Amino acid sequence: MEKKWSKQKLIFIPIAILAFIAYISATFNDPKDEQYDTTSEEGRLERTLSEIKGVGQVKVYFHYETPASKSSNADSLLFSSSDTKPTVSGLLVVSEGASDPAIQKKLLETISRVMQMPTHRIMIVPMESKGDEQ
Repeated sequence: MEKKWSKQKLIFIPIAILAFIAYISATFNDPKDEQYDTTSEEGRLERTLSEIKGVGQVKVYFHYETPASKSSNADSLLFSSSDTKPTVSGLLVVSEGASDPAIQKKLLETISRVMQMPTHRIMIVPMESKGDEQ
């Protein structure tokens, strides 16, 4: 009888340890990391901008220039490489802190420099908070 009890303990202990490790890893994940998709350019920019003091939550939308708008020449469209990355021609940034003009200016200057884009191609608007709905 004694040997049977020790076999059960030997099976139970590793299962308990694995369950504990799974619980710990699920509990201690930072929810802020999951909020932004860091695999895309938009996600990386969102996460970085949200770290600026006063900005709060951020959503970024890129407007890409289509190959047809670069040139209307049919030959260039036929022979253009399909693996060329589209260029970002404009940005819309929705931010919780954008209702403050100082934060808007800081966001505009930062994005303009980082994206190497003129400020007239960047639009920054305040995010609607859940308390504003009526």
